[in-house]
Amino acid sequence: MLRLSLDLSGKPAVFLSNCFRYYNGLSSLAIYRNPPEQAVSLVRLKEGVDLYELKMEGAVNYDRLQIKLRDDARKQLTDLFKKVLAYLQMVATEEDIPALMQAGIEVKGRAPRKRTVVAPA
Repeated sequence: MLRLSLDLSGKPAVFLSNCFRYYNGLSSLAIYRNPPEQAVSLVRLKEGVDLYELKMEGAVNYDRLQIKLRDDARKQLTDLFKKVLAYLQMVATEEDIPALMQAGIEVKGRAPRKRTVVAPA
């Protein structure tokens, strides 16, 4: 099983630009064009990105209510992307690595486990 990750940190503008990049990358992936009903659809993901962009524009003037709404939209969008990653980790194979990397998703190999050896006393 592949380990995949996305960079969903940073300031709101950086987060939004990363979301647009990941959404565009996911829409070009062949393994994510027709996800099952349990997975997050591209339409739902686009709605989340658009909602976050709208809330971000509303919070420009430092209104506390708008900032709270923006933060809530960010949390929901982060959860959607985590669900997408969980689905892709289950479905993706070794042949899909170049396409995933092209989409902006970071692919991490499985790290070998190190055995701890207890020295004799």
